Amino acid sequence: MFYGWPVVAIVRRSLEGVAGQPGLSFSTVGDVLSDGRVGRLAMWSVSQCLASTLVVTVLGVPMGWVLGRLRFRGRRLLSAVVMTPFVLPTLTIAGAMIALAGGLPSSTAARFGLIVAAHVTFNVGLMVRSVSAAVAAVPPSIEQAAATLGRSQRRAITSTTLAAIRPAIASAAIVVAVFCLTSFGVIVALGGASIGTVEVEVWYLTTRSLDLGRAAVLAGGQLLVVMLLVVAYQRIHRPVRGRVAHELRAVRTNVERRLVRGSVFVASLVSAAPLVALVVRSLRGPDGWTIDNYRILTGDGAGALGYSLAGAIVATIIALGLAAPLVAAAARVDRVGRWFEGAMVVPLALSAATLGLGFLVAFSGPTLDLRGTWIIVPLVQAASAAPVVVRIVLTAARSVDGSLLDAASVSGAGPLRRFTSVVWPALRRPVGVASGFAFAMAVGEFGATVFLSRAARPTVPTLIGLLLGRPGTANLGQALALSCVLGLIAALSVALVDRATDDGPAF
Repeated sequence: MFYGWPVVAIVRRSLEGVAGQPGLSFSTVGDVLSDGRVGRLAMWSVSQCLASTLVVTVLGVPMGWVLGRLRFRGRRLLSAVVMTPFVLPTLTIAGAMIALAGGLPSSTAARFGLIVAAHVTFNVGLMVRSVSAAVAAVPPSIEQAAATLGRSQRRAITSTTLAAIRPAIASAAIVVAVFCLTSFGVIVALGGASIGTVEVEVWYLTTRSLDLGRAAVLAGGQLLVVMLLVVAYQRIHRPVRGRVAHELRAVRTNVERRLVRGSVFVASLVSAAPLVALVVRSLRGPDGWTIDNYRILTGDGAGALGYSLAGAIVATIIALGLAAPLVAAAARVDRVGRWFEGAMVVPLALSAATLGLGFLVAFSGPTLDLRGTWIIVPLVQAASAAPVVVRIVLTAARSVDGSLLDAASVSGAGPLRRFTSVVWPALRRPVGVASGFAFAMAVGEFGATVFLSRAARPTVPTLIGLLLGRPGTANLGQALALSCVLGLIAALSVALVDRATDDGPAF
C-alpha cells in the first residue's frame, strides 16, 4: 500500500505515457543510457556522494574514537553539537551553508564544495555515533598491550581498535553514501542550474516535461543502486548491542590531547559554525540588524507553519501505526521475523523523489484520487518516516524477555495486561524517541512533499524552496528565517520527547 503500490504505479503509468510523451519501452531505456546529459548527472551524483562520504569518514572516525574512549570536560556538549545537525531538515542545513558562504556562489566548483560541506555537516554525527558505539565495545586493554610491545600510541590505536571496528566504519559509510545519493533538498537548494543529480532530473522530468518514461528509467536505476548499497550494509553491519560498554578513561598523553582539541575544532567548524551563521544571517538586513525577515511568519509563513505542524502530527501518528505491525513481525526470531527484517530494506532504499512520484501516480486514479487533498502530504511523510521508526523501536522490541511474557501468561494475564506490564516499559522510551524523529522528519520533509504540495497549501520546506529560487536579498533572508524556525522545531521535537521519556539524552 505505502511502498509497493507506488512503485508498481510508476512502472504501469510510465508504460502508457502522459500528454503525448512516449511511454516506457526498451528504446526509452536505450535512449536514457546513451544520453550524454544523463551521464553527466550520474557523474555529479557519484562524485558528490564519494567526496562527501570520504570527508565524513576522515573527520568522523577520529572524533568517534575520542567520544567512545576518553573522558574529558565538555564531552557531552561535543556529542550534542555533532549530533544536532543530523535531526535537522535538509533545507535548514542548505540554508546554513548559504548563510556561511554569504550567498549562493556562481561557480560550479564552489557550489559543489557547498554541497559536500552540507552533506558533511548533516552526516558527520551519524559516523561519530556509529564509531563511538563500536569503540566503547572494544576493551582498552588491547591498545595498552600493543603499546607495551613498543608501538606508538597512534600505531597502537590503528592496529587494534580501528582494525576491530572496521565493519562499523564501513557500514556507517554506506549509510552516509545512501543519504548523500538521495539528498534532494540539498541539491535543489545549492546546485541550482549548475549541478544536478539523477534524483533532481526525476523531479524535472515528472513536473516539467511530463516524461514519465525517462523518469521511471532514472528512478529505477537509482533505486537499484541504493538497494545494492543497503544490501551491502546488511551484510557488513555487525550490531554492537549486547556487548560490554567499557568505562571511559581520562586524557593522559599528548596524542590524546591533540585528538580532543582537533575534535572540538572540527565540531565547531563543521557542526556549529553553519548553524550560528544561519541564525546571524537571518537577523541581518540591508541596514543592519533586524527582525524583518521573520515577519513572513505573520503572512504566508503562518499558513505554511500551521499546515506543516498539523500535517506532521498526523504523519507521526500514521508512521507509528504503520511501523507497529512491522516491528511486531520483524522482532520474531523465526524465519518470518528474518523475512520481515529483510523486507524493510525496500522502504529504506526508496528515495524521496521516487516515493513522491509514486504517490503522485498511485493516488491519482479513478478508484482513489487524493490529488489536492490535505491527507496525501502526511501520508507520504509517514511513509518516509516509518522505516526510521522501525529501526529505532526494533532493537528494544527484541530485548523483551520472552520468559517474562510466558510467566505473565501462566499467571492469567491477558494480551493487554502482558503488553502494559512487560512490553510497554521496554518500548516506552524508544517509541518516544521514534515519535520525535518521525515528527522532525515529517515537518522538514521536502523531497517527496514537493511532488504533492499545492501552491495554496505549501509546507514550510516547500515555501523555503520557492523563496530560495527567487532573486533578491529579501527572499533569501526570509528563506533563512524560515530555515531557522524549521530547524528549531525539528530539534525541539526530538529533544523534548527524549527528555519526557527518560532522564538522560538519547545521544
